[in-house]
Amino acid sequence: MTTRSSNVGWIASGLAVAALAACGTGGGSGDPDASPDSDADTDADTDTDADSDTDTDGDTDADTDGDTDADTDTDTDGDAGADAGGDGGEVDTETGAECVDEDSDSWCLPFDCVDTDGAINPGQLESVDGGVDDDCDGLTDELDVPEPTMWAELWYSADNILVYVELDEEDGAVVGFTPSAVTGLPWGHNLITMLDDGSLFGARLSDADNQNYFYHIADPPRDGSAVAPTLLGTMPGGIMLEALYTDCDGRLYGMDTGVDVSSSTGNRLLRFTGDYLASDFSYVVVSDLEVADVADIDDMGPGIDAEGEITDNPGFAIDSCDIYDFDFETGFGTMIATGGTWGIHALGGPLFTDGVSRLYVLSMNAELFAVDSITYAVSGILGSGPAVTTGLPGWTGLAGPLTDCVSGFPE
Repeated sequence: MTTRSSNVGWIASGLAVAALAACGTGGGSGDPDASPDSDADTDADTDTDADSDTDTDGDTDADTDGDTDADTDTDTDGDAGADAGGDGGEVDTETGAECVDEDSDSWCLPFDCVDTDGAINPGQLESVDGGVDDDCDGLTDELDVPEPTMWAELWYSADNILVYVELDEEDGAVVGFTPSAVTGLPWGHNLITMLDDGSLFGARLSDADNQNYFYHIADPPRDGSAVAPTLLGTMPGGIMLEALYTDCDGRLYGMDTGVDVSSSTGNRLLRFTGDYLASDFSYVVVSDLEVADVADIDDMGPGIDAEGEITDNPGFAIDSCDIYDFDFETGFGTMIATGGTWGIHALGGPLFTDGVSRLYVLSMNAELFAVDSITYAVSGILGSGPAVTTGLPGWTGLAGPLTDCVSGFPE
């Protein structure tokens, strides 16, 4: 799709000015011709060209543009425009044809497919509006979905706020925590993941009724502006999810916490197969984690392999401060460190100028730590998030963008 804001060009390419032949000088000094002036030509004026005006551009008008009309452009149409038509329209730089912008939207034919309607041109976004080709791409009513833009950032939500964590792309340090007021969510443990379009999909495991209430934030605010999530409904069958996760192919997973949130009894990894953004929470069971090495997974995060590349499986899992290098399909893994509480996420090297992938964990007090992906040493506190009205400010999972990777999950 065309992204240029305008195709109207202004050029000054009219008629070429012919070079004048040099005049002979004769001998001696003074005027060597027979005209009654003091120059060396025969045109009876006092300049050095062969016309009868007083400029030196070789034409017979009083301007210096080299043509024979009275305007200051280089054509002979008299309209002060740099083409050869007298209608005020000018030359399009891409086609060389005259461009008359009838609807004054900075686009003209053939790029503007309806040059009598300023709301229709290649600079517009397509909308579902009854068969109108708003952006002149030959298609009607298709949705323009922008490519997601990835930054070094993390997200979480607790109580009545959504928090954007800006990271320094140079070294992964915290630049700041920006909270946004959020409405409509019940109080409880927050599950959150970033979908492959950059939007946030989450759920609250309500403390009041132990149900998951799903929500979606299509355009997460990074400026602290308030946000009202789209509420999508509850998880069917009384299933309690404790974590959400997106894999390298953009598929969505939920960690079924089983009979309670403290043991592995009944734990399963589920993959959503329905249109969850349309409140269809159909799923299949990927693995039975009742015999997993982790008692009860609180959050799932991408892994970092031996080459420093992001993987979706194996990944990292956290269970009340215990951090595991974990295979989500088999349920087996190794505890590698202790830090944070319930939130974990790894960010890929392409998000940072040094190309190094980084692992982060979040504590119950919303303190952010980095975990070295080679030594698994846990850093000091990188920064602390804002307080909340009720409960713990870090009662949440942790989310962020997932850079390109090859999925380790089965089809």
